[in-house]
Amino acid sequence: MEASITRESEGLRDRADWRAVEELYTQFTAILSKKERIPPEVAGSLATSLGRVLAFYEGSEELFLDDLVTLWSEIDKLDGSVTERFRRLYYDDRLDSHPEYKCPPDANIRRRPRPFESSVETVRRLIDLNGLRQALSGIQTAAILGGSVSYGRFYNVTGAATEFGSNPSDTDVLLVLEHYGDLKKVADQLKTLKGIDKVSLNKLTDRVQQLEKIRQTYPHCIFSHKLKLWDSSDDPILEGVKIPSRYALSLHIFSVDDFDFLTLRDIPILQSEQHSGEFERQIYDYRDSASPKGAYDKKSFSGIPLGKHTLDPVEVDGGFVTNVQVCFIQNERFCPGLHQNLILPQFEKRWESNSVRLYLRMLTFRWKILERLRKERTLRPFEKQEVSLSHVRYFVFSPHIQRRADRDTHV
Repeated sequence: MEASITRESEGLRDRADWRAVEELYTQFTAILSKKERIPPEVAGSLATSLGRVLAFYEGSEELFLDDLVTLWSEIDKLDGSVTERFRRLYYDDRLDSHPEYKCPPDANIRRRPRPFESSVETVRRLIDLNGLRQALSGIQTAAILGGSVSYGRFYNVTGAATEFGSNPSDTDVLLVLEHYGDLKKVADQLKTLKGIDKVSLNKLTDRVQQLEKIRQTYPHCIFSHKLKLWDSSDDPILEGVKIPSRYALSLHIFSVDDFDFLTLRDIPILQSEQHSGEFERQIYDYRDSASPKGAYDKKSFSGIPLGKHTLDPVEVDGGFVTNVQVCFIQNERFCPGLHQNLILPQFEKRWESNSVRLYLRMLTFRWKILERLRKERTLRPFEKQEVSLSHVRYFVFSPHIQRRADRDTHV
């Protein structure tokens, strides 16, 4: 780390427009110095601005972190070596007593990572995501980024520091292949991904061989696997600072046909069936482990909870098959399922290829969701109904993500 972040950082303002980050972080620390709680809007605006500045550093994301250390060290008047300043910013003990940031958190409160922690962990995951794209460049694939790295980048992406509970954020990637026969190629190419854990990769390779047999019993069965990254080696960004690097790359792999099944391509209008007044679609998921909770929450556009869906895991060779709702409609309320929540609210396509195209598929899916939302607003005109409210992780969205998700929904 020392060698990396001590490279020449002069002229950072010539590399990018840092003005908003500088003033928002100054505002953040001024509020902090008065021992007041940090308004989510301030922390969220800082996260938004950090994401915009990162765009200036395409292909040189580590330099972005170098410059961030330099800038925030100046604002906080930190001295000492670069490693010492990096650690002080990462752990920022000024936030230890703040309800949103303290560890362990109070009951029913999710810990918000400190701004520099979340910046480092976001950038690390985006670098590795670019590495994943490069590793798979010889295969026809497409990918959507979901989870906290999509809806909470620079805001609630956490690291593996033991002082913060050793609970690093996953990177959730919905990977689309032409067909599941390409999974063997994917497993082979993943060997080139930096930081990959060989044990978890070997397990993935073994499980790939089981999928065809499992799909004979379970139609519309996708393949999911959590790969460990930086578990047995240090990410160069954290090398020397004595902060654990490990986190999981959570892959949710679909064929094009199953992705179309997930995004309801065969259904032009999302509506309940006449005979039952309901609609439900399910998909199977061949996972490397059973879900620790065994169920997930369901919510409508109103944010009203609609109970839980139990996954009912069945143990099979190499893992478990679970039963997952794609979506359902009940009492004229639409509820997206687990994997649709990976697409919502950002619809963040990271790449596509000549034979695996997602742009129009996702656009069509988005319009179906918006038309369904419009119908439900018509049925209940005085309710507050938004796409973001139907997401099970709504309360940990970065504020600007929530606004962006909802601002174009009044069709």
